[in-house]
Amino acid sequence: MFGLITRSLGVKSVIQPIRSFHYLRKQLPTVFEPLPKRRNGEGVMPYLHRQLLQKHDPTGKRRALVENSNTGLRAGDIIKVTYLDRSDVTGRVIGIKRGFLNLGTNILIRTKLNKVGSELRIPVYNPNIRNIEVLHKPTRYMPRTKQYYIREHKRYDVDDVEAFVKKQFGEGRKNKKAKK
Repeated sequence: MFGLITRSLGVKSVIQPIRSFHYLRKQLPTVFEPLPKRRNGEGVMPYLHRQLLQKHDPTGKRRALVENSNTGLRAGDIIKVTYLDRSDVTGRVIGIKRGFLNLGTNILIRTKLNKVGSELRIPVYNPNIRNIEVLHKPTRYMPRTKQYYIREHKRYDVDDVEAFVKKQFGEGRKNKKAKK
């Protein structure tokens, strides 16, 4: 009885390695293209994010717009976003969701249309966006980097932003004409 068990285990131990390495003899088909090699010790995801940012923002203008500095956007700025189909949206920035080397960075703007407050989340690296320009920077900013609290307070909430911008630019044009 013990001889039969050892003989079957012995045969199995000889056949098993042959069976398990049989598929390695053939060339495997490539289903996916191979990943790029590590660049100077940099990981795959930071490398891919950097490549995608270079593709979607070759000039670096949008990266400079959302970086954490005094020159970039802040909550409280009034911006105008122009799309490729020539439509545009004007509003006050409530918050900016930033990410390190992240294409998911987006801006939340708020405006009033027909006395109804509306908010719009705009992806910064959207290929359908032609331009993002800052129309007005306040002299004094309200506290907090994300100003969600302005929704509930009538005192802090935005008015018609487009009318405000027209008024500002109208006064600027009148001053220029007066100087001439």
